[in-house]
Amino acid sequence: MLSSSVRFRITAIAGGAFLVVLIAAGLLLLRVQERQLTDQLDATLAQRADAIVALAPAAGSEPVVLANLADDDYVVRFTTRDGEPLAVTTNAAAVGTLVDGPAGFGGDDVMRTVDGLPIDDDEFRVLTRLVERPDGDAVLVVAASTDDVRDALGDLRRSLLLVVPLATLALVAVVWWLVGRTLRPVEAIRREVAELELDDLDHRVPVRGTGDEIDRLATTMNDMLSRLDDASGRQRRFVADASHELRSPLARMRTELDVASAGSTGDPPIDPAIRRSLVEEVDSMGALVDDLLHLARSDAAQRAPVRRSVDLDDLVLQELATIRERDDVTIDVRGVSAANVLGDPGELRRVVRNLGDNAVRHARRRVEVTLGERRGDARAEAVLTVADDGEGIPPDLVESVFDRFTRLDEARTRDAGGTGLGLAIARDIVERHGGTIRVDPDHRSGARFVVVLPTG
Repeated sequence: MLSSSVRFRITAIAGGAFLVVLIAAGLLLLRVQERQLTDQLDATLAQRADAIVALAPAAGSEPVVLANLADDDYVVRFTTRDGEPLAVTTNAAAVGTLVDGPAGFGGDDVMRTVDGLPIDDDEFRVLTRLVERPDGDAVLVVAASTDDVRDALGDLRRSLLLVVPLATLALVAVVWWLVGRTLRPVEAIRREVAELELDDLDHRVPVRGTGDEIDRLATTMNDMLSRLDDASGRQRRFVADASHELRSPLARMRTELDVASAGSTGDPPIDPAIRRSLVEEVDSMGALVDDLLHLARSDAAQRAPVRRSVDLDDLVLQELATIRERDDVTIDVRGVSAANVLGDPGELRRVVRNLGDNAVRHARRRVEVTLGERRGDARAEAVLTVADDGEGIPPDLVESVFDRFTRLDEARTRDAGGTGLGLAIARDIVERHGGTIRVDPDHRSGARFVVVLPTG
């Protein structure tokens, strides 16, 4: 899932943090720019006020009417304390006392922002100054519209609304690319390890020699693979050695039972019932040892299947003819027809025997075996089915039956003669021959195993 990847999270965090910083910086820039533009406007008003004071006539003279070149953007009203005009703009009469300064202010300029003057709906920046003159104090009010300030701030705001998202997207793209490039060796290591099979534990991931965190990860992964390879090798060797060493004592036990049952040693012959029980246990242990040895060799990749043409139908008929553990079970082989595959005859015989033994042990009265060829999607296939009319396998456990030492219920216990490894061995052999084995989910009476192998 993309949102759970490290690359996505780093990019999202970096992009979000960068966006927050840009927004804060933009707001600060707008505030600073507004302050600077307002200060500039105040300085302009102060300069104009100085010029007006220098040009104003004495009290009682005809007032000076100042030209307002900027239409209504500027307002000047210079009057005595009594309200006698000294210098005014043409729009000052409409303003009236709204722009008059507060009574009692000192000699410093008073700056304020006034909204809603009669001459315009815009805001005005108003300077009020008390001017000391020989003929008496006068009050000077100079006002200027803040349109230029607000227009400049609007342009800056629109620019930020365009630049901030674009800059964030650019940063996100760069961070996404950089993080992807940085994590590419990690993904390569993950992919190599994910593709390793049990018999590939001697493989090692490449170490680039940069000495960075990626190199240390690769070194750690190689050390772990080495430990796993050593542990797996020791386990396989132990199982193989133990299985091999157990064969000889089991064979001697079987021979001694046969001799003891005949009484040829001078001792009384062993009780037939006890002998049968002991022989069954010894045979079961022998089968278990053989199965363990097969799996150990298979895990160690010591037994690659032989590739030669095999008449699978002859092999099936021969193997099933030797399975006569229960006289009350009939094996129906009428559905067996010609099929030829490439593989190891000995291992394929083991598949047929394991499936046949399993079916006979769990059948009530009948086992049905079919074999034929069909045309698959890309190749011809041989399809072998072995079905019994026993208790069957629950649908949620059809995969578990292929696990090692699996017995699903009381009907599939050791007392029934199985080691719990037959189906696991069958799947191992079939898969190494390029085929598949599964339980037919549509078979309702008993269990039906389906083996598909590529034809020769």
